[in-house]
Amino acid sequence: MAKATISRKARALLVGLGACLVFALFVAAPLLHPSPLFAHRIERGNLSFRSDAPIPVAPAMAVLEEIERRLARSPLGPPDASLPIYVVERDWVRSWLWIVPPGTAGGFVAPPVTRGHAFFSGADFEADSLIGPTGYRTKPPRTLAYYGAHELTHVMTIRRVGGLGFHLRPEWVIEGLADYVGMRPESASALYAKIGREDADLPMMKAHGVYAPYRLAVAWLLEDEGWTIDELLETDLDFEEARAIAYAGIERDALPSWQAIGNASRVSSGSRSGSR
Repeated sequence: MAKATISRKARALLVGLGACLVFALFVAAPLLHPSPLFAHRIERGNLSFRSDAPIPVAPAMAVLEEIERRLARSPLGPPDASLPIYVVERDWVRSWLWIVPPGTAGGFVAPPVTRGHAFFSGADFEADSLIGPTGYRTKPPRTLAYYGAHELTHVMTIRRVGGLGFHLRPEWVIEGLADYVGMRPESASALYAKIGREDADLPMMKAHGVYAPYRLAVAWLLEDEGWTIDELLETDLDFEEARAIAYAGIERDALPSWQAIGNASRVSSGSRSGSR
């Protein structure tokens, strides 16, 4: 009787493990190798859109050209390997792929499973607009080109630091860098003049993007403090520390020169010693 009980428990365990493995493969397979689901493609250099529905050539090429332009000025450097974006138009494909990300995510990467590509939940190429899973269409400044540059910056970051490293980096670094590349060029001081010290809320997100405070910190550290991309990706500063450095520097620079000199010894601007 004891042997039979153990055997039944062992069989139940094996069945459970097998079911978990099948489910994991069901979820991971289209994320790892999505190409069979996407028969249509258009390419420009190392960038491409791949879709499960026909792609309008001229507007899609214009979006790829703008994404290429934004990535070319990235501190990560221009893309030197294939960077496809898979655009989902069919509901059943979206339901399958969107098991992993939040149901409202318009685009995503899922490292370490997706190391070399990104997904969009839909696209209106003529309007340069991303279509979210709920049918919401993005508006400027969050255009399709913005999202393309943003998500592909995530892909390029994953290739640089690895899937695990991507998850271990602070959110303000990961999202701030992607926003910095995806949005049109704007200095930290110019952005600060628009958003001040406020945290992101809905009006700010609509006007300046979802991650504007993160972008401000990244822009200041890269452009004004002279950080390299490796120093940014390796920093252990939390967001409050990073934006304190940016705010102090921006506000110091806005002072009259005589007052700025007088305050210089009292305001830390994030020197290289112990701040990264």
